[in-house]
Amino acid sequence: MAESTSAEEPGAPVAKDAIDPELVKLGRPRAKIGAITAAGVVFLCVVFLLRLNADRTFGGESEPTKVTVAQILAGEVGSDEYVTLDAEPLMSHAIRTSLQKGGLGLRVAPVRGTGEQLWLVLPGNGWEAPTTRGYTGRLRKLSALSFASALDDYAESHPRPMFATAAAARTAFSSGKVVTVSGETLAITDADAVALDVVDPNTALIVAALNERLPNAEGWASALRAAGITATPLPAPTDQTDQLRYEVKGPAAVATTTTKLEAASLWAARVEPVTRHYQTTWGALKGGSAAGFTVAQGVTIPDAEIDLVGLYISKEIPDGAYAVIDGEKPQDYWYVLPISIGLLVIGLVFLWALVRAIKRDFLQTPTPS
Repeated sequence: MAESTSAEEPGAPVAKDAIDPELVKLGRPRAKIGAITAAGVVFLCVVFLLRLNADRTFGGESEPTKVTVAQILAGEVGSDEYVTLDAEPLMSHAIRTSLQKGGLGLRVAPVRGTGEQLWLVLPGNGWEAPTTRGYTGRLRKLSALSFASALDDYAESHPRPMFATAAAARTAFSSGKVVTVSGETLAITDADAVALDVVDPNTALIVAALNERLPNAEGWASALRAAGITATPLPAPTDQTDQLRYEVKGPAAVATTTTKLEAASLWAARVEPVTRHYQTTWGALKGGSAAGFTVAQGVTIPDAEIDLVGLYISKEIPDGAYAVIDGEKPQDYWYVLPISIGLLVIGLVFLWALVRAIKRDFLQTPTPS
């Protein structure tokens, strides 16, 4: 009986349901990386290496360099340096920015006397230990921070209070620029809000305590009349049921009332000055006379009675402003160098693949058939 030789002889027919062993032995062609794929990976590696350059530079720092505010504003200190400086943040102008929902975020405050050209980025937790030996951290351009645009939008749409003396405010009536007590020069418009808190020299507040000698309002009213004080009762705060309040009108009201209370031995009462709050606009304030500032209809306050003028001015953060991120250390960026090395290796591999793809697909001479 003849034996089958289909599996042994080359070229022999293969049964319908059998597997041709010659096809199983065929080698698969190597995968080819196209020029577009290689170029795309190289491009991404270059982009990420450039974006990590600032972090890589800062991560290579060792000890902080002692600098001054003047050196930073003069451009003598490079970005992404590890610095320490003495500065006074204007915490009343601090802007809170949040990196995530529910977090405390950060407090970003301008440094006094810099015209908002230098800011401090501080922890958002108010229970942090106070800074007593200067601020140490990373110096960056404010525009390079992730929250820069949100910070600028908030600063432009929310006026922050600035303060100027009465003499500086009167000088600004003609120039349109006011010099604040912090040394900054600000442009002001007629629509900007103005607020003044002025002590009323002709009004005094008596705060009287109830005691065994004068246990009620009737007793105190009689005692004040006997002392020659004409007082008007005022409603007392709901949380202070053991005190009464009276308003006294007259020239030099605080000094005069104090003298009369002492003469009548009414030691359970104290005298406080009364502060009046006025709100107006810069345009209305300019409409006053040389005798004083007109703050309301028929109300003019002499310059000598004004301590400070509050100005609420909206303004953008200046271009080129710097920020010192307090507490940021080079050690926090230990991972940047390994990532950069990995990106460099991947980029070189795909650059080699790009060169091969260009030679194969574009420079190889086609073989004539």
